[in-house]
Amino acid sequence: MGETIVTRKTNTALIALLGTILMGISTWALVTIIELQTMVAMMSQELMSLDKVIGRIYAHIDRMSK
Repeated sequence: MGETIVTRKTNTALIALLGTILMGISTWALVTIIELQTMVAMMSQELMSLDKVIGRIYAHIDRMSK
């Protein structure tokens, strides 16, 4: 009878520990995904800005060549 109680306490502690570990890993994964999304959005914005600059340069060269 006493061994069963110790085993239950041990199992409860292990389940709590595993739950904590899984919560930490899932939180880290969520933060990492959000950071990646932010970086992709920033890079996309930079590329669009660069595209505008290149378009202006081509338009200026086109005007000068006429």
